[in-house]
Amino acid sequence: MGGQPRKTTVSAPRRRQRDHRDFRARWRSAPHYYLYPAAGMALGLGSPAGAFLLRFWLADPLLKSIWARHEFDYNFLFYAYMGVGSVIAFMIFGYVIGLRSERQRVNNRVLSARVDELHLKSVTDGLTGAYTHGYLQEILELEIQRTLTHSTPLSVMMIDIDDFKRINDSHGHLFGDRVIKETAETISANVRSDDILGRYGGDEFVVIMPGADASTALHVAGRARVGISKNGYLATISVGVATVEGPGQETPSGILHRADMNLYQAKHDGKNCVRDHCSLPDAPRRRLTDAKE
Repeated sequence: MGGQPRKTTVSAPRRRQRDHRDFRARWRSAPHYYLYPAAGMALGLGSPAGAFLLRFWLADPLLKSIWARHEFDYNFLFYAYMGVGSVIAFMIFGYVIGLRSERQRVNNRVLSARVDELHLKSVTDGLTGAYTHGYLQEILELEIQRTLTHSTPLSVMMIDIDDFKRINDSHGHLFGDRVIKETAETISANVRSDDILGRYGGDEFVVIMPGADASTALHVAGRARVGISKNGYLATISVGVATVEGPGQETPSGILHRADMNLYQAKHDGKNCVRDHCSLPDAPRRRLTDAKE
């Protein structure tokens, strides 16, 4: 039987802490041409108070109480003039400085976004949007170190488009590029959100799968294979899967080599399939010497 959903309540200290964080976030995001004049107004209001305290400190010690009672009666216009003049001057100065500071902040934000965009372009393939070969090597090395340190699994998928040369020759390079792009998009749509897709070269792709054991990697690889076979672009893929589980020794080149050999096994078994082992004794030699399909 389904009941009414429970209403979650937030304690008063936690609510105050959350409100304080929201206030600080809004304060930091406010334009500087608002913040600086506000700070100038506070400084301007402090001027008459500072003048009063200074005059009170310089007054005769025996007459301080009498002096304090009558100071504003005799010098009200002095303090009013000082307060209004200081507030206006500080606010104008703060507004000018705030305009320059806000302009600089906007320029820094644009520059930061541009740097991020250039960095993304430098590590991604222009056709598919997948990561480049060099960046994959860096990520794979970091993930292997994390895997060996925390004894968590790591899997790698090596993917190759079957008979891509025939597709390219039959339908032209533009169609071939479209097949590569659609393949990358389909793979990306069928792997997990934490998986890292890269174009390894030509019509080959690599997917780095942090935290994925062998069964998970095989399931995801099978899902990607089925998705490619149904995309209507006359293409299928063969997939080789390699997994690192638990402590031990592993290198990026080692796990990629194992995935590559398993991919060769998938090619040998008729293509359009997934393999996580290689039973061909001459696979390394033949894989290195065979021409690209």
